[in-house]
Amino acid sequence: MKRRDFVFRSGLAAAGLTSGLWNDNNLLAMSESPLCGWNIQWRQDPAAKLYLAVTCDQRPLVVADESGLLTAFCRLASETPGQSTRLDAKRPGCMHGPIHVELRHQIRNSGSNNGKDLLEAVLTLENRSAKPQTVIAGCATSVQPAPDWSKQNLHLPLAASIGHSPMGEVANAPHKEAQWSLGSKDFVAHYLEPQASDPAVRKPLARLLVPLVDIYHPGIKHRVSLMAGSDRARRFGTHEDPNGCRGWTAQTVFTLAPGQKLEDRCYLLIHGGDADNAWEVFHRVAHRDAWPAIDWLVGVKSHYFDFLSASDPKGHRGDGYDAAVPHFRDFRVGLATQHGYYPGLGDYIHPDRPRWLAMQNDKHGPVEMSFDKIRDRIKATRQTGAKAAIYMHLVGLDDSSERFYPKLSDARLVGRDGQPIRYYWNGPDTLGKLWQMSMAAPLWRDHLLQQARWIMEILKPDAIVIDETFAGLGYDEHLQRRGPLSAHAIDFFKKMHALVRSFGQDRALLTSDCGMSGFALWADGEAGDHAYPPLLGDPDYRRAPVRYRAVLGQKPWLPCAWNYTKFWDAQMDLARKASAGVGLTNGWLEYTGLHRLPPKVRSKMISDIATLLPTPPG
Repeated sequence: MKRRDFVFRSGLAAAGLTSGLWNDNNLLAMSESPLCGWNIQWRQDPAAKLYLAVTCDQRPLVVADESGLLTAFCRLASETPGQSTRLDAKRPGCMHGPIHVELRHQIRNSGSNNGKDLLEAVLTLENRSAKPQTVIAGCATSVQPAPDWSKQNLHLPLAASIGHSPMGEVANAPHKEAQWSLGSKDFVAHYLEPQASDPAVRKPLARLLVPLVDIYHPGIKHRVSLMAGSDRARRFGTHEDPNGCRGWTAQTVFTLAPGQKLEDRCYLLIHGGDADNAWEVFHRVAHRDAWPAIDWLVGVKSHYFDFLSASDPKGHRGDGYDAAVPHFRDFRVGLATQHGYYPGLGDYIHPDRPRWLAMQNDKHGPVEMSFDKIRDRIKATRQTGAKAAIYMHLVGLDDSSERFYPKLSDARLVGRDGQPIRYYWNGPDTLGKLWQMSMAAPLWRDHLLQQARWIMEILKPDAIVIDETFAGLGYDEHLQRRGPLSAHAIDFFKKMHALVRSFGQDRALLTSDCGMSGFALWADGEAGDHAYPPLLGDPDYRRAPVRYRAVLGQKPWLPCAWNYTKFWDAQMDLARKASAGVGLTNGWLEYTGLHRLPPKVRSKMISDIATLLPTPPG
């Protein structure tokens, strides 16, 4: 027997995990890799080619044979969990009713300089019937850093502790803390809407921003992460089998057309460090960006956001942006976004309307706007060295739009009472009633894409910023499109991203609210407002590792902050911990802009912003 085999089996024996699996008549392939001074050793069944166990620093990580290292399960949606088929080395493939299922494994290098530290499970499902079939499937594992389940801790990329009515039942989840001392307690968390991965559940107990759980034990250096792809809803939960063995499952729901074949992937990572190590791997392996990063975004640390403001806080709106532009260089503004320029939310631009009235509900009266005025501001912004962005909203539509509302009224989101849902906002840019539109409605998605195309063609900005993207989560009860919204929202963001990039590889799509939803996964970065007590004002929101980085990875975080002076210290705290930018604003909640700041406040902000930027050469 080789020494490493002896060490491996000795570790299993010490943990009380030896079984008939580990005998000389069942020879198993081994793969090992260095990790911070210790070895990761994987053991493989030579016949099934599935991996069965792993040790780290001679410590066995599979703490029960029931769930194993990374097994799989499958059942029809009409069946109970007890009717599931288990896939493992004894049965890597089979028929489950009309569905053929097969499990494969591959050991990979995650790119963390730890060698072969990642196990990929590929579950193939094929519908061999003449009817559509809905299947609940996923992976299971009993791996954890040490055998004692009572000492298990979690770090979770949970959504921020704030609820917004546009998300409906998905908005409020009781569990909001990133760190959990789980022990032997049960735990369930959902990525995207619960019903999309767990049909009997509508309201989440814990809402994940990305499909990942990171497991650790106090005093143990290595950690274990279970993760999955970003395009599909996922339920992560603990379970206990009849023998008292505990583990984790990651499940989802598929509806397969007749003859359809598809693959699903889950990943098991062994890593050192903190949860942010796992997030980096998620972005390298489980989530793949369709477009390369944009260089100019990386250097932006100051974002000016203008709600068609007034230069005089008590005056008529419309000239605040022009008053701010001469100060862009002093405040190192790298991106400036024009908001509030449109006739009404959802009706942003039309080629046949070169002039219009904006802010029609403002107490000082409407503002005359035009293509030329917006383009002049884009030009002036670029002359300061900054880039220019244009604002859109994901789901708000003002019914005062005679051009669009009659065509789109059936695309309104419908609630459980069967009635269309009003949107809560009532500001100076709202003339009629505001409605929440459904991302499940093709008419609405096509409308937004057309609006974005006209914005890019006519105004030619450097970026589009889409606000309140969390409204892409929730449920629509419209009879023709009943169900969760997120799959439709993800498809929309993919198409929107491709559309914006079609106007130049340096043109950016920026989403919002990465603390409440994960749609920045399909954009170039984050630019939403977060300067409120339950968000930026909560120390947990800024606690390192800042869990909203799980959504962004290496993408830029360029927030808007309507309360930008009120939360300045908190902005800087987050910026330093999370490599984020800071927001500068005018036109909502604070009305000083950049040109009316008290001298001491102005000086401090300019000095603080300078600390976020690289020191110029020489």
